[in-house]
Amino acid sequence: RGGSMHVYDLEQGNMGCNGIVGGGHGLSTGAALAQKMKKTGNIVICCMGDGATNEGSFHECLNMASNWDLPLIFYVINNKYGISMAQERCMRVEKITERAASYRIKGIHVEDGNDVLAVYDAMQEAIEHARSGKGPVLVEAVSYRWFGHSASDAGKYRSREEVAEWKLKDPNVKYKNYLLENGIATEEELKEIEDRSKATIDDAVEFAKESPFADGSIAFQDNYAD
Repeated sequence: RGGSMHVYDLEQGNMGCNGIVGGGHGLSTGAALAQKMKKTGNIVICCMGDGATNEGSFHECLNMASNWDLPLIFYVINNKYGISMAQERCMRVEKITERAASYRIKGIHVEDGNDVLAVYDAMQEAIEHARSGKGPVLVEAVSYRWFGHSASDAGKYRSREEVAEWKLKDPNVKYKNYLLENGIATEEELKEIEDRSKATIDDAVEFAKESPFADGSIAFQDNYAD
């Protein structure tokens, strides 16, 4: 009943999303503290958009994570807009990773967040740093949101030309071209992967359509901790 905002799978280490902007900051920090106290060797990755970095909880959690050297990666997908608010209108820093210096933690900036390999390399570096006990990392990947923030967002705060320019930087197309140009994969192999992915999605949609609606009597279950 939580919808797409609350999909999670604890068995896979997925703590889920949060309907509150920045709501995952504290949860992730607490989870990282638990990993350190239990000495599991695991790390926690907290994903957010650029808008969430202006929430007070972001700074509070960076401060705590830094103080306690937590195995935590703050991963920011900077798509230039917090709903309709452009980055340059709501923060003075040009790179969000500049804020890492205030808490004396490592910052990694990926200028082309649509480059799959650049993001992969940045995350590998961040993971090694966090897992080795050196403390948290702030990673920023600059990307773009093609569509509106929500179904009611007509996107009138940006030009069609701007959107069209960013669509030319589609990360899927860029990586596909890289694989083909370097002889890593063929068109046939990539088509097979795409077909398998579509089949998985189609199966999930059919499963959802065929599943019965939940009984209304459970609407108030699990709203509070027992």
